[in-house]
Amino acid sequence: MQKWAVNPYIIGFLCGFAGSFFTCPSVGWAHNYNNSGVQLNMRSLFKSLSNPFALDLRALALMRIGVGALILTDLLLRAPSFMAFMTDRGVMSREMSMSVNSGWHWSLYWVNAEPLWAMSLMVIAAGFAMMLMLGIRTRLASIASFIFLASLHTRNPYLQQGGDNLLLLLTFWGCFLPWGERASIDASMVREPRASNRYFSAVSVALVLQVMSVYFFSALLKTGVEWVRDGTGIYYALHNDQVAFGMASLWRDWHGFTGALTHYVWWLELIGPILALSPLWFAGFRTLVVVALIAMEIGFIFNLRIGLFPFISSLSLIAILPSSVMNFLWRSEKPEKSGKKYKPLIRMYFDKECTFCEKTCYLLRYLLGLNATIAPAQDDKHIGPILERENSWVVVDEQGVQRLRWEALVFVIQSNPRFAWIAKLMQKTGAAGDRIYNWIGDHRYGFGTFTARWMPWRKTYPRVGIIGSVFVAVLAALLFWQNLSSIKVWNPVHGIDTGVTRGYRIPAPRFFDPLYRGLRLDQYWSMFAPYPQKNDGWFVTPGVLSNGKLVNVTADKLELPTAERPESSEQFKSYRWRKYKNFLWLKRNARHRTHYGAWVCRDWNSRHDASERLEAFNMYFIKDKTLPPGMASRVTTHRLLRYHCRGASLLAKKPLENAVKSQGSDNLIKALDID
Repeated sequence: MQKWAVNPYIIGFLCGFAGSFFTCPSVGWAHNYNNSGVQLNMRSLFKSLSNPFALDLRALALMRIGVGALILTDLLLRAPSFMAFMTDRGVMSREMSMSVNSGWHWSLYWVNAEPLWAMSLMVIAAGFAMMLMLGIRTRLASIASFIFLASLHTRNPYLQQGGDNLLLLLTFWGCFLPWGERASIDASMVREPRASNRYFSAVSVALVLQVMSVYFFSALLKTGVEWVRDGTGIYYALHNDQVAFGMASLWRDWHGFTGALTHYVWWLELIGPILALSPLWFAGFRTLVVVALIAMEIGFIFNLRIGLFPFISSLSLIAILPSSVMNFLWRSEKPEKSGKKYKPLIRMYFDKECTFCEKTCYLLRYLLGLNATIAPAQDDKHIGPILERENSWVVVDEQGVQRLRWEALVFVIQSNPRFAWIAKLMQKTGAAGDRIYNWIGDHRYGFGTFTARWMPWRKTYPRVGIIGSVFVAVLAALLFWQNLSSIKVWNPVHGIDTGVTRGYRIPAPRFFDPLYRGLRLDQYWSMFAPYPQKNDGWFVTPGVLSNGKLVNVTADKLELPTAERPESSEQFKSYRWRKYKNFLWLKRNARHRTHYGAWVCRDWNSRHDASERLEAFNMYFIKDKTLPPGMASRVTTHRLLRYHCRGASLLAKKPLENAVKSQGSDNLIKALDID
């Protein structure tokens, strides 16, 4: 019987795949392949084949900073409505939140119902997001940010959109990525930083697949005739006045242009990821695809109100930029108009007994990109006495000029011309600068305790090991499997006969649901799929007060309501409220409407005196269905809710209907079909 032979090239390939995480066993290259040229060619081939899945550490740093900034922005945007969406006093209790979520989902917001608890969680989440941006204990900040963000999304899932899911996924993969290895405080504490910016591992493969899956599977899910035949996908998207704004009204009726753009968007989403993963002409294809997709996201920003989605998507694309582009964007030295150049060398001396002082020197050198040496003052017979006498660090320039205290700090900062403006501002502080320095110096040992915990020294920046690599590889495979199972129509795809039997479905990986859903990796990229939303419209919510006055509850104003279409900015407080109200409009969610009604009563009456208390209100949705080009829209009225703040039994008296008939306009009475 012939024995199986193991090709050393295959072993080398597999080892290289996981080479960022663990050391492979030695392979007997020299046994049959002892030619160094062959080895070199194999390494070069492997590098070329792995390029599409390799990442640049500087691009990862930009993604980390962006993710932290977007989490902060999201928290700030949610803060005004946290009582309504995150507490039992809002539209969804904890019990209801638990019932509507998957059995494997979880949330820290379920622990307590008090508003103080919800606000505390949001504040803590903001703190970890700041740590993530600055790169302080990056791995801890990444894990904590993921936990708090997942908890936030789970508390009220009906507020979420695809961008929220993508932000959560980027944060999750960041827990395994070395995205704090560049442009971070952690990086400044590394004794032996890696010279290469190239990063290839199972985690980089997972992130690239994640980013490309958003667009590729979004294209495959766009099976409606509006995308695959008529070319009206963009037309319908821009005629939804709930989301369309800005430039949309200027060109949405250019049917020839919107038709061509519809097909362009679909093909870009389908072919773009394939080209981006090509090992041939990798840098060119990857750059072209990223630029084209970011240009599409910029178009969304100026035409559609879809929250942070285009910013999150653009950030994910920046993370996969090739190193050649990052070399251009991340040049260490740029010519200055002033003609100034970096100082060739400065020397910084610190107190040997002060770890905080030493770390400050290393931090300044790293962040400012200085050519500087750092040494304990006590090791220099000339500098040591100066430090003891002046109780100050010492900075020496190329000419041997010594600077102390605040003046030394100003000099160090202005050594990088890009930060000279900061140094000029610091110079204006005068004697106050030295007082600030002295205060910090007097408390340096307390700061040292803080930095010892949050800014530890490291020999090299840590990366995940073999167990983490295998775990991520399994998750990446599940990611791709789950996205494949989301495709319901394989034949045809955009009018192309795929040869796949109609009705063919790839089964979902149900066996892994506890793992997949528990980690919030479940995803479905149905942006404007299978067809764009055609049911446009607006909400009308007339209410009657205890004094019998008719008011406009939707606008939160003591004015007569109207059936006329309001401005989208007036109709919804934020895109979260738009998501939630459109969720209520769907018939399958009718049971949630009474909870919304109870919240409206509580919210209104908490902000008005007894004479202006809300007695009852009705909620209507006036649907303005967008019809094909050249056809007029069709408007219909749907009553979603009748609610009395003091009990459902009082609705029989029809307080709202009577108020509308007595005070409302004929148009309002007709539009709401009140007899």
